[in-house]
Amino acid sequence: MAATGSDPARLGATGVGHSAAPALLPRRGPIANAGYGGAERPASGASDSSTSFASTSAAGPGEDWATQTADAIERVVAKIRSKTAEPLETLARGLVYGLVAAIVGVAAAVLGAVGLVRILDLLIPGAVWTAHALAGGIFTVGGLFLWRKRTVKTVKA
Repeated sequence: MAATGSDPARLGATGVGHSAAPALLPRRGPIANAGYGGAERPASGASDSSTSFASTSAAGPGEDWATQTADAIERVVAKIRSKTAEPLETLARGLVYGLVAAIVGVAAAVLGAVGLVRILDLLIPGAVWTAHALAGGIFTVGGLFLWRKRTVKTVKA
């Protein structure tokens, strides 16, 4: 017939040509393989599973070898990753968090010492050296206390 869109070979039971279906969706029904080099479409209205777009009958008995191979590769890669990359990731994460905690801890200690001296300077009348001396005494007593709590390792000769 003419190129008017009424060609019976291109029309399904609904009268709509196969080119009207979206290109990304699988085609179903009597015109599934029309224009794709597949088998001819069945007689009007009849459905044949061998002409379905998603048909897997051509793959044969060993059709699952690709899936099995991909699954085996995925298992091996996951096993290697769990033995190598994940422990290194944990180590790197601990190192980064440890460094951040150390930097924040040092900054907090310095700010705490400065704050202590400022508060003591406000509370104690006189020169600022008295606040410094008292803060130094507090830190010295704290250091001596921690020094007594340490454990000494004895070396056997």
